[in-house]
Amino acid sequence: MGQEPATQLFISHHSSKLPIALELEKSLAKYGVTCWLAPRDVEPSEAFDMAIKRAIDESCATLLLFCSKSDKSPHVKRELILADSSRKAIIPVRLEELAPDELAYHLASSQWIDWLEQRESTIERVAAKAHQLAGTVQKTMTVDDLIEHSGNDEAGEAEAPELELEPEPEPEPEPEPIYEDYDDWEPEKPQTNWLPIVGIAGLFVAVVAGFLIWTTMSTDEPLPPVDPVENPAEPVDDDKAEEPDPEPVAKPVAPKPLPPDGPSFDCTKASQRIEFLICNTPELAKLDRTLSSVYKNAMSAAGPNAPRLQRQQRAWRTETRDTCPDTACVATIVRERIAILRAIAAGNLDVPRDPPRPEFRSQFSDAFNNDGERAFEENMARPVERSPN
Repeated sequence: MGQEPATQLFISHHSSKLPIALELEKSLAKYGVTCWLAPRDVEPSEAFDMAIKRAIDESCATLLLFCSKSDKSPHVKRELILADSSRKAIIPVRLEELAPDELAYHLASSQWIDWLEQRESTIERVAAKAHQLAGTVQKTMTVDDLIEHSGNDEAGEAEAPELELEPEPEPEPEPEPIYEDYDDWEPEKPQTNWLPIVGIAGLFVAVVAGFLIWTTMSTDEPLPPVDPVENPAEPVDDDKAEEPDPEPVAKPVAPKPLPPDGPSFDCTKASQRIEFLICNTPELAKLDRTLSSVYKNAMSAAGPNAPRLQRQQRAWRTETRDTCPDTACVATIVRERIAILRAIAAGNLDVPRDPPRPEFRSQFSDAFNNDGERAFEENMARPVERSPN
């Protein structure tokens, strides 16, 4: 018997199921069926996608090893799309007991073959279907005929008698989808059940009417007189009446901790331009925290000169720092002040003395001094009048 062309199947699988794919390939080879696997059979320097498309076109069908991982694999899904576009049959072999999810569209009309039990019969069915799709054998050939046809039977080349096999039931064609015209579709308006609403409204009206009637009847009857003897008034303790109710003691509120990346003061209480500038500039906020820490160390090292250092720090803040026009000026002034305070804290610099206060001179001081000097000079130049006596 002449050598027939080989029947090829494209095996679509997840990489974790490669051992099962190799086992199937080895078993199908006995029936004259070859298998194409990716990436093993991709030629060197050949584009991967073009190799996949060429292999699917040259195969008689696509053998899908279905499992939970292949159901989620985008590569397997693309391979099934190429098989559909090439009009190649898909033979799904179920490796796990689960229903398809991502691949349900491609496997809706396919006959499943289970690998869980009766694996040998599974291989025989796959091989028979592959030869039928390839057109290499007749549909009525048995499994022994397939083995003999593949050339792997060493017993001889005698052909076995043909046995009529019952034809496999063809899957029923899927009904064509009915496409409705959704342009004219309108949602159905819900029908309102008015019976409970009317009942609740009537009950509400009855309750309101009953309340009004009861209040009207109760106000018409006069109240009974009260005998002062039977109900004596309780004496009022003047001491207790004069004592005011004790005021509730307010619980102390713990101050909120300052943020670690903020300045040394609470930005929610900022009121000056420089304070807002420091709160909105991370560099200035960090310098302000450093200045506060160094100032505390300098105050501890100043000893009896601590009040003088405190006055100088307050004057520096209001007269020097707060007069800066921009961020660069504030950063420079604060760095200079940090260097001075560090020297004081280390004992390398004494607290400077306060600058002398300017003498008060009014606008009349010079005129007054000039007039006094002029009068003194005139008296000295005038001759002394002596008395005749």
